[in-house]
Amino acid sequence: MKVVLGSDHLGAEFLERLRDTFPGTEFTLALSHDDMVREAADAEVFLGWPTQEVFRAGSGLKWVHCIGTGVDNVGALGDIAAAGIPITNARGPHTEPMADHTMLFVLSLAHNAKKMLDDQSRGEWDTNGYDHIEVSGSVMGLYGFGMIGRAIARRALGFGMEVIALDPGPDDEVPGVHVWGVDRLDDLFRAADWLVVACPLTSETRMSVDARRIGLLKPTASLIVISRGGIVDEAALGEALTAGRIAGVALDATDPEPPAAGGTFWTHPNALISSHSSALTPEMYEGRRQIVIENLRRYMEGGELINRVDPVKGY
Repeated sequence: MKVVLGSDHLGAEFLERLRDTFPGTEFTLALSHDDMVREAADAEVFLGWPTQEVFRAGSGLKWVHCIGTGVDNVGALGDIAAAGIPITNARGPHTEPMADHTMLFVLSLAHNAKKMLDDQSRGEWDTNGYDHIEVSGSVMGLYGFGMIGRAIARRALGFGMEVIALDPGPDDEVPGVHVWGVDRLDDLFRAADWLVVACPLTSETRMSVDARRIGLLKPTASLIVISRGGIVDEAALGEALTAGRIAGVALDATDPEPPAAGGTFWTHPNALISSHSSALTPEMYEGRRQIVIENLRRYMEGGELINRVDPVKGY
């Protein structure tokens, strides 16, 4: 059996680890698109994010594993769905660091961290120049209540926040969290002091946070994007921030990445940007390696694969 590793996301040494763990299997690393097309031609398994051309070249592929979480950037997703072969992902290990990063954004906006660091770099002591916000008692609205949303909710509850989450299949048994159906998205925007975008990018969520919905936010509210770019109309968001119609913005994911140089989110005092890096911890990388190894073992033994993705839903 031949397995193509189409990314060095999990470290260059991971290829040798796979070879040591499964000595009877042929593993090959293909980093360029041309190499992926060539190597996929006689492969059974592809680990990575195959394009349509790569997938179509791999006529013998029987399983595709996305070594990240979101599958919106798997160019062959539609072809994989049509072929009816399983596609899995690496969801799980990313959730805790992303939830930590979300709270970093909340606390940084609430306690003027950007000004604090600027003051420190200038050697300025400006006690009266701060107007902090208490997060206890404020409302966190979670647009998306999967693994990431639930990890964020646990932390927000620990800070004494009220948590409202939006989910396609509301589960009112989640302790301490008010879970609403997707038909109440507008209500979520009206209620939230901290609106966190934690949903996957799908045909339903793409650009769903438009100018109208941004206009529903309180002028004291902040919007945080932790999952994917392309869900929020960033031009409308920048305009709202500049006009003072919302209080703050924090973005770990944008569309495009990075945002245009010199734009609002780079320069505004109440905007924070991180480089789509919220999940990147040693524990996350190792967790993703373990998922690959476990799924390869299951595949070879004819077992049920973990982390199956519905390519039609996109998650």
